[in-house]
Amino acid sequence: MKRILFIFLLLSSSIFAEQGKTTQINNLKVTVTGEYKVEVYKDHKHMFSFDCRPNMMCEIFTTTKKDPEYKMMDGMVYESDDLKPLAIENIEEVIEGNANYTHGNIRFFITLTTPTAASGSTSMYTINTETGGVALNATEWDWFRYGMPKPKKNNSCFSIAYC
Repeated sequence: MKRILFIFLLLSSSIFAEQGKTTQINNLKVTVTGEYKVEVYKDHKHMFSFDCRPNMMCEIFTTTKKDPEYKMMDGMVYESDDLKPLAIENIEEVIEGNANYTHGNIRFFITLTTPTAASGSTSMYTINTETGGVALNATEWDWFRYGMPKPKKNNSCFSIAYC
């Protein structure tokens, strides 16, 4: 009986640990779990998600700027007035466009890097709050300490079957 109770408590605590805070922004339902995971749905359709847990060095921020200013060192953001930590209360819709067409967006800025910061990326995900469409702008870096390998001979064949 004690084992069954222990297993039940263990399972129920892991189920509740995955629950996050949710908010509705225009047509989107946005859920934030801690400071490491965000999910976006339109009605019941998945539109966007990102989970930092599988990555060793990962940060998720929210921003209202198309081109936020920030300073990085060793692959991690250490200073920015434009980037806010991932939290449900930090997600804000921004109305953009011109006199003929306006639309709302929310933005997530994500950094991924290796522990040595030899390689990594920054990604800006802009999500339209009406349609759920996602735009991605990314920058990557890599440092080849011992140089790059020589490229393989370029064949004009796509596969052996077509040569």
